[in-house]
Amino acid sequence: MPLVLPSAPDDEYECVLADPEAARAPSAPEPGESKCPPGYVPRLKRRPSYRLQGKEVLPDQPPEQNPAPPPSG
Repeated sequence: MPLVLPSAPDDEYECVLADPEAARAPSAPEPGESKCPPGYVPRLKRRPSYRLQGKEVLPDQPPEQNPAPPPSG
């Protein structure tokens, strides 16, 4: 069973395998309103705080130097 599934009715959500505590939580009031299959709970998709171009990270800000001195070795 996969841990995360895409939500079919809503692209903003993904479905996460519910733990035993979350499985006891009340489900949607009507069957048509559920964003996830039984045993999964919805969560908003995580958006990365950076942009990618292939494997290269494109930061929004210029790089900054670490203010701490390097460790002595």
